[in-house]
Amino acid sequence: MAKGLWKAAAYIVSAFLLFLGAVFMISVNLGIIYFFEGLIFISIAALLLILSQEKKPVEIKQTISVGGQVKVKEVHCPICGAIIDVTKVKVVAGKPVVTCSYCGNSFELTEEPLW
Repeated sequence: MAKGLWKAAAYIVSAFLLFLGAVFMISVNLGIIYFFEGLIFISIAALLLILSQEKKPVEIKQTISVGGQVKVKEVHCPICGAIIDVTKVKVVAGKPVVTCSYCGNSFELTEEPLW
């Protein structure tokens, strides 16, 4: 809710500053200083609008392709020996990691060599 209030306040203040800037720039015939004050108001309004924009998170999708036959074996927790559900794999720092639902131990899944 605070973000919404901040955004609304930034838009209202920016609109007011844009209006003041336009009025000051129009009244340049009263003195050149009014033009520069109007320019400053418009610059501050633009800065407020830029800072109040919402930053969208970057979504990264990673796919794993497996060449050859795949044999899935039961995976056991190295601490408590419980069977791990391998469908709940998370990729952390580029490595597949699972968490034991019984003891809470997190460990990396590794592939056995073929030789």
